[in-house]
Amino acid sequence: MGDFGDELARLMAARGLGVRELARRVPCNPGYISSLRSGGKQPSAVLAERLDDVLAGGGSLAALVRKSEPGERAVLDELVGQAVEFGQWTETTNVGPGTIEQLDEEIQQIARDYLTLPPGPLISRASQVSRRVFGLLRGHQRLRYRRDLYVIGAKASAFLAWAAGDQWQLPAAAAQGRAALILADEADHAGARGLALCALSKTAFWEGRRQKARDLAREGYDDCPPTSTRVLLACQEADASGLPAAHEAMGRAVSAAGEIAQDDALAGVFGCGQVRLANYLMGIYLRAGESGAALKAASHAAECGPGEQVGYGTWAQISIGAGIAHLRAGELEGAAEQFAPVLALPPDRRLATLTSRLGAVVPMLSAAPYGREGRAAGLAEQIGVYCREAASTRMLALRQMGDGGRG
Repeated sequence: MGDFGDELARLMAARGLGVRELARRVPCNPGYISSLRSGGKQPSAVLAERLDDVLAGGGSLAALVRKSEPGERAVLDELVGQAVEFGQWTETTNVGPGTIEQLDEEIQQIARDYLTLPPGPLISRASQVSRRVFGLLRGHQRLRYRRDLYVIGAKASAFLAWAAGDQWQLPAAAAQGRAALILADEADHAGARGLALCALSKTAFWEGRRQKARDLAREGYDDCPPTSTRVLLACQEADASGLPAAHEAMGRAVSAAGEIAQDDALAGVFGCGQVRLANYLMGIYLRAGESGAALKAASHAAECGPGEQVGYGTWAQISIGAGIAHLRAGELEGAAEQFAPVLALPPDRRLATLTSRLGAVVPMLSAAPYGREGRAAGLAEQIGVYCREAASTRMLALRQMGDGGRG
């Protein structure tokens, strides 16, 4: 049961309070109280203090939480989860606007957090939102709230598709992307449909189906309202297209960036500002053999960066692109300088999209004019170690998420 669960059970017995009565007085979900008592969950410090007040525990419960208190993010996550559970419990069979708003804000926050935090815990949080949504959809809901739940479910599935792709779990990414599209179509929501097609296009790209990726991105661009996701869809079309069609698609991306009138779909990982635009433009320049233009795009990204919320994955891709441009220009030291911040990323942030791009660098370091240089061989070995550590970390994280999701 654990120290906290034991003390909670003792105080409840001493005060003659059952689970439901204690939950009513706190207030919170009775199931949450049961999980605390059994040791299945750990409360935040705020909730422990409230339980102490209700049970006249003299601070004993709060002291036990402080003894093993999790980090600030975990506390906030627990508060969010408790609030959503309580909202669901109080609104019973018919979900209300409070729960809708909480669920939507949670998936929005997850999408924003993905720009700066490791993916593993965020995938778990998004999975929880998805389960909550589908649990509510199984019940009888008012038509307007049912549509809102479909939209939130589409957002959660689109996020999970994107994140699964970053973990190189392409079958899971494809399944989540299809679920997102079904939910978006059921809700008849153009913004959610754009997210679903964006995620599906990414998966098709990494599966090597470039034509499919291009078609999905263009379909999303044509359907999507004027949000930054529409800009990203045009960039994806460009990334999957040959030259000069890629330049035409990037022209649409630039135009779409100037037409943004709303952003009601999902910010964060599905947003596309000037820095992310520059990253996709770099890819086109590198494919065209224009290393100088690619480096200018990287410099432009650095100038725009302070005014935008940009993910570490995007910055890493820009650094990799700049490193490749330096290698093509015969500048090994310049390349090593660009790769350095990417190689310094902790293993839990080494997304598969990054290791894939870095893997393409190793043959360049083994060929002329670098094949016989010790510095080039050392850099190639660093990249190899980086990729192997990343793969091991991804597998471990996925196993842990699988263990935590059972039951």
